[in-house]
Amino acid sequence: MKKIGLITIHDTLNYGSLLQTYALYKAIESLGVEIELIDYKCKAIMDRETTYPLSQCRNIKDIIKSLMWHKAMQKKYENFWSFIKKNMKITKPYTRENVKELNNIFDVFIVGSDIVWGTNITGNDWTYFLDFADDSKTKIAFSSSIGTKWNSDVEKQILSNLNKFKSISVREELAQSWLREIGINADVTCDPTMLWDSSFWSRMVERPKTNEQPYVLVYMWTKDMRTVNHAKMYAKAHGLRVKCQQFYNPIPGVDNVKPVSLEQWISLIANANTVFTASYHGLLYSLYFHKNVYYYNRENKSRMESLGKKLGISNREISGEFKEQPMIDYQYVDNVINEMRRKSLLVLKNRVSEIS
Repeated sequence: MKKIGLITIHDTLNYGSLLQTYALYKAIESLGVEIELIDYKCKAIMDRETTYPLSQCRNIKDIIKSLMWHKAMQKKYENFWSFIKKNMKITKPYTRENVKELNNIFDVFIVGSDIVWGTNITGNDWTYFLDFADDSKTKIAFSSSIGTKWNSDVEKQILSNLNKFKSISVREELAQSWLREIGINADVTCDPTMLWDSSFWSRMVERPKTNEQPYVLVYMWTKDMRTVNHAKMYAKAHGLRVKCQQFYNPIPGVDNVKPVSLEQWISLIANANTVFTASYHGLLYSLYFHKNVYYYNRENKSRMESLGKKLGISNREISGEFKEQPMIDYQYVDNVINEMRRKSLLVLKNRVSEIS
């Protein structure tokens, strides 16, 4: 049996990044193959995803951040790694300097999902284009995302790397069209979290407290704070509380909450009355749990734009003033998601069967 190495953006403090890692790992594992998560340390991501330890402080601002935020962020980071080690087999750490050693371990490399091909995210780290893998190795991309279209000056190098892949699928139609422009054909497959239905994710939901009052949840927001302000407006009109997932500077007039585990984060969404979010995965999990959700497309816009059009919920995107919308037709949304899941699982199954 050939051994598969999965490389993605897993070592972060982002709930969605870890959940898509887990979902894809489990989907591949369910096909009866040997798979291991590659613990690749991307410098740009490591620099961004800090917990602000005091030892890394360079100035007085860093020290203030450390005193205010480090404890909760470190707890979150530890819980994330506990989840990884409990649920997935993972390699020792690798960096750009020694990543070629993986050729001695794996026969097949799969990259995806998340914005692994967002060069603005990874700091132009070509590891996610599998440039380290020998030509004899099988290279597969599953639901890789680009986020923001590449600059023309890197297209030649991208083309050179992607031409060596056995198969490619991307997460958004826009990514598919961008690849087509440089001469690469790709299927479109769903975000890995969509490979599993809501019953899979419901196992991670914690029951609300018996005296829990109905609430509106805010998860990630726009710079002008429209997301929070609209949530407050909606909550006031409907007699609800507002909970805001906030590890950094507390927001006045809301309950600031700090979910330090995946279970706590999923539960906040699953138990909410309504969700206002500027997060792609915040939107996805709101849909999985049939929430009354409004979303704001703030960056890496191809993800939400493609999803909104496909599911017929573009009216739920708030780009200006807030206006309440009719309830989401979840029968239609579920039918579309189920079909996306079916097609994507078939693509994944066929790709794995070709190499195992």
